[in-house]
Amino acid sequence: MSVEVRIAEGEELNWNSLIASSPFGTIFHTLGWLRIAEKYTKSKLYLLIGVKGDNIVGVFPVFYMKKGMLRAILSPPPRTGIPYMGPVLSDYERLKQEKRESLLHDFVRGVDSFIHEHFKPHYIYIRMPPGLNDCRPFKWSGYHANPVYSYLLDISIGLSDIEASFSIQARRNIKQAMKKEELKFEEGSEEELEILYDMLFERYKEQDRKIPISKGYLMDLFNEYAPENMKIFVIRNQNGEIVSGGVKLCYKDRIMDWIGQPKTAVRTSNDFLHWCVIRWGVEHNLRYYEILGANTPTISKFKAKFNPSLELYFEMKKMSLIGAVAEKIYTKMRDFI
Repeated sequence: MSVEVRIAEGEELNWNSLIASSPFGTIFHTLGWLRIAEKYTKSKLYLLIGVKGDNIVGVFPVFYMKKGMLRAILSPPPRTGIPYMGPVLSDYERLKQEKRESLLHDFVRGVDSFIHEHFKPHYIYIRMPPGLNDCRPFKWSGYHANPVYSYLLDISIGLSDIEASFSIQARRNIKQAMKKEELKFEEGSEEELEILYDMLFERYKEQDRKIPISKGYLMDLFNEYAPENMKIFVIRNQNGEIVSGGVKLCYKDRIMDWIGQPKTAVRTSNDFLHWCVIRWGVEHNLRYYEILGANTPTISKFKAKFNPSLELYFEMKKMSLIGAVAEKIYTKMRDFI
């Protein structure tokens, strides 16, 4: 029996439960985040599901965008800070390898056929969620696969072992931040989020770059997910001024270093922020600290100091000649995707 792919209807009511029950489901797959992303990207969200018999075997959120003549399907959508999205499979881990491969192949083939039949895109871009590393069905359907990475730190081993694994420079900076700089770590609110956004805005402006996400988008996410799933953490100096901070996402057993850590005059503040967030995660019984930025050389050099492991996932592209030309025209699609 093959997998039937269609747009979710009544299944929307159980969407978040499906995401929560799958090891591949992330906070970015949850319905609230998807709806907010749709609102701020001038795109149309489609919730695709794969059904086999009476069972939902997978879900796949995609965003349809049109610019001029160019039609694109994106998962995740542009200018949202979402590092990955793509398919989420149900009960996949419980299957034997033969059935896993058959299910994933049928689901991917069904999704690809549905996309081409209903949207006729010139360009398709997908970033798989971490853990779902079998990209062969996409390649067999004509996609180009490229490996990308994030960092993952196991914080269940205890604070002393975590700190001992840091680089000498990181440990020195943390100690200096606590003693010499007398920096303080605290959880913030919407007010601190606005301050952090303005700091990031100015940092991008200094580099003649446009900040990729809007303040309205961030505020809507904060109202939807704080305080349980979104945390605002800041570092203050002796005068009570915010010198660093970040927006962290908590979902399942992970806390994610999502956005923030603007370059600051207080050299030790960002090392100290990471250490304090790790300590907070340990105190709240989380298992992993995910640190984004492993794909950018200048950022990875800083974040590798905390001795994380590399976590692999894949990005997929499929395009027509028009899509290939557009990728070059739009500065390798940076402004588009």
